Amino acid sequence: MLPDEIIRRILEIRGIVTEEDVREFLSCKPQLIHDPMLMPGMKEGAEFLLGALESCKRICVYGDYDVDGVCGTAMLALFLREAARFIGSSSEINYYIPSRIEEGYGLNQSAVQFIKDSGADVIVTVDCGSVSPEEAAYAREIGLGILITDHHDTDPDRIPDCVLINPKIIPESGGYPFEKLAGAGVAFKLCAALLTHLEDGSRESLRELRSFLGNMLDLVGVATIADVMPLVDENRTFVKYGGALLWKGTRPAFSVLMTNAGIEPAKLKVRDVAFGISPRINAIGRLGDASEAVEFFLTDDETRMNEIAGRMEKLNAERRKIQDECYLDCMELAGAAPGALFLLLKPANSHEGVAGIVAGKVRDATGLPCAVLTETQDDKELLKGSVRSAGRLDVIALLRKHGELFERFGGHSAAAGFTISESNVSKLRETLSEEIAGMLVSDPDLLKDDEEAELEIDTTDVTVALAEAVEGLAPFGVGNPKPALLLRVPAGGIKGIRTMGQDGKHLRFMADGIPCVYFGGSKTRFPETGTVRIIGCPEINEWNGQRNIQFAVIYVDVL
Repeated sequence: MLPDEIIRRILEIRGIVTEEDVREFLSCKPQLIHDPMLMPGMKEGAEFLLGALESCKRICVYGDYDVDGVCGTAMLALFLREAARFIGSSSEINYYIPSRIEEGYGLNQSAVQFIKDSGADVIVTVDCGSVSPEEAAYAREIGLGILITDHHDTDPDRIPDCVLINPKIIPESGGYPFEKLAGAGVAFKLCAALLTHLEDGSRESLRELRSFLGNMLDLVGVATIADVMPLVDENRTFVKYGGALLWKGTRPAFSVLMTNAGIEPAKLKVRDVAFGISPRINAIGRLGDASEAVEFFLTDDETRMNEIAGRMEKLNAERRKIQDECYLDCMELAGAAPGALFLLLKPANSHEGVAGIVAGKVRDATGLPCAVLTETQDDKELLKGSVRSAGRLDVIALLRKHGELFERFGGHSAAAGFTISESNVSKLRETLSEEIAGMLVSDPDLLKDDEEAELEIDTTDVTVALAEAVEGLAPFGVGNPKPALLLRVPAGGIKGIRTMGQDGKHLRFMADGIPCVYFGGSKTRFPETGTVRIIGCPEINEWNGQRNIQFAVIYVDVL
C-alpha cells in the first residue's frame, strides 16, 4: 500500500472519515476550537471576572500544585494582568498554590482565610474546587467572591454554591462539545470568553490582547500533555500551536527548561514535554513550594528565573532518588500480596510527593491498579493515597462506590487521590479486590492494555516515506497513540538478534530486512519455525546525518 492509503485507513479506523475532518487532523495549523460560551457557567464566569476587573477588585488565582495547575495559574494571572491594563483597571492579580504536604489538594479554609487577610476580594480557581462546597461557602461567608474553574469529575451531592465552570457538567440542554480539557484548558476558555465580553463592549481594537492570549498556548499545551489529557479534538489544537511556540522559544522560562533537559526545540516531541519539561516543573510542587514554579513563568528577572530553574534541577534529582527507594519498597510489598487485584501499599520509604509516580510504575510492572499510601503531617491516623488505574478500570467510579470509607477523594478515571483513616485501610483493600474480581468475571480483559493492531501491512510498506507520513498524525499521546501496525514475519526472517542499552533490557533485530528496535523487549524469545506477529510503528532513526527506517516494536507474539 502507498503511505497515503495507509494513513487514510488508520484515520478511518479512528473515526476520522470526512475530507474536512481529515484535513483538520493533518493540518499544521488546525482550526478546531469550540465557542467557550457553550460551557455551562462560562457566561456567568466571564461576566463575574469582567465586573471584578472593572471594579478594580483584587483577584487571587488559586491553582493546584501540579503542572496543570501551575501552568494554568500562570496563564490566567498573566492574561488577567494584561486585560486589566487593557481596560485601564487598577486590579491587582496575585496567585496562591497550596502546599502538597501541609495543605493537600484543592481549596482549604485556612488558605481561603489567608487570601482574605492578604487583601483579596475575589478567588478564581484553576484545576480544583469542583467538590469543595464547604470551602466555597466559607469564602462567601467571609466576604470573598469566588469563581471555580476545574476539569475533575464532579459529585452531584457536592456541587459548590457559586459560579462553577467545568466541561464535565452536562445539563439537560446539552454541554460543552469536548469534556476532556485540562484544567489550564478550561482557564484558557475562560480567558477567551472574557475577551468576547470585552469585544461585545465595543472597545477599541483587541488585536493585541487576542494575540497575547494566543501566545498562552505553550502553557496550555504543556499542561494538557502533563495531565495526560487525550490529544484529540480541541486539545490537539492547543498542543500543536503550543508546541510551535515552544519551538520558537517564545517564553524564556520554557527555553531554560529545555536547555536543562537537553531538549532540541526543533526536534521537540510530546515525550520531551512529558519526561523532560513536566518533571522539572512538578519537582518543586512535590518536594518544595509550587508557588516558585508559578513565579518562574511570571518573572522577567533572568537571574531569578535561572535561580528557580536551578532549584528545579536539584529537587528533580532528589525526587528521582526518593522515588527509586519508594518503588523498591512497594514492589517488595506487592510481591507479598499474591492474589491481590488492587494493590494498596504503604511503603517505609514513602513520600507524598512521589506517591503518584510510584503508583504508576508499580501499575506498569504488575498490570494491577495501585494506590500508594503516605502519612499526613498533622494526623498520623490519616493516610493519603495516590491511585493509578490499569487497563480500562475507572478508578474514580470504583472509589465513589465506597465513598463512606474516605475522608475525601477525587480525581479522574485513570488517576485519583484520597484521604482515609488507617483503620479503614484493610477494609478498603479487601473490598476493592473483591469488587474487581467480580468485574473481571464479566470483562476478563478489564485490566489489560490494548495490544491489538489497527492495521496489517507488509514489510515492503515499511519505508521512510511511510514514517514521514505517520509523523503527520502527531502529536501522539493518550487518545492519539502512534499507529499500531502489524507485520507477519516467518520465524526464519528474524535475524541479527542482540540486546542493547547499558542494562541490556532492550532488543535489536531484523525482520525480513527491516531493522526493529524493541525497548524493554530483551526477554523475547523467537521460535525457529512458525510466524511471528510484530506490532509497532515505523519511524526514522537519525544518526551521523543519516536518516534510516526502523520499526519501533510495541508487542511481539508468536503464532
